[in-house]
Parts: sequence; structure tokens; C-alpha cells
Amino acid sequence: MRIVKLLALVLLAALLAACAGGPPKRIFPPQASLQELRVQPDGQWAASIRIQNFSTVPMRFSSLDATLLVNGGEAARFTLDPGLSVGPGSNELVTHVFRPSDAARAAVDAALAKRGSVRYALSGRIATSEPKTDHPFDYQSGLNPVPGLAGVLR
Repeated sequence: MRIVKLLALVLLAALLAACAGGPPKRIFPPQASLQELRVQPDGQWAASIRIQNFSTVPMRFSSLDATLLVNGGEAARFTLDPGLSVGPGSNELVTHVFRPSDAARAAVDAALAKRGSVRYALSGRIATSEPKTDHPFDYQSGLNPVPGLAGVLR
């Protein structure tokens, strides 16, 4: 009888120990992309940049160094300190206002006038302070004018 009680106690302890570890922590490279681009009345652009965390742990983003290309030409280079935490498998937006190159401005103005799309590429490095990581990223997609919102591409 004592052996059965001892065996049950050891089994219970083993089950509790197995549960104590929790789900595995996996760190995957984050991604940055444009969600929206707004042409401001003064000619600057306001870019809503989506920062996506694919990891199973929250990440605190401390640096985003990026180059934005529009229709193959460089629109801008920028360095941001997003200073935001993104939960596991989630994303957050950060807005950056900047003055684009003349060629990029012309490409976006033409797309807005014709109600056509523009291709873009956003690439660079994303660093986090918790956990400490530094990853390259590269994202390419297109932006289209938003019906009813003048000067807005998504």
C-alpha cells in the first residue's frame, strides 16, 4: 500500500513539474510593412508602418532603420525608435512623417490622379530590447488609392 501511495505521489510531482515549464518560447524575425500612406497638404507623407511580431513572446521594439522604395526609386531613409511593445503574434502601428524624394512624390501623385497603384519595398533592420534581437527585414507590396479619401493609399 505504501508503494502505491509513494508511486502516486511521484507521478503527481512529475505531472506538476511538466506543467511548470509553460509553452515553449520561440523568437521569430519580425516584419515591417506599410499599412497606409497619406499625402499631407505641405507635401510631406505620413506613413503608417505596421510592425508585426511573429514570436510566441512579447517584444519591445527599440529601433527601426528602413529604406522605402516607390516604383523602384528611393523615396526616403529613416531611423525610428518605435518604443512600443507588441504582444505575441500581434502587430502595432507607428506613424512617421517625412518629405519624400521628388521622383517618389511624382509616382504617387500620378497614381492618385489615375486612381492606379504603386509598388513599394520597405527594407532594413528591426531591433528589440526585450528580448535582445536585431533582424533584417524586406517587404514588397503595392498601394492603391482609397475611394473617398483624397491623398490616401493603402
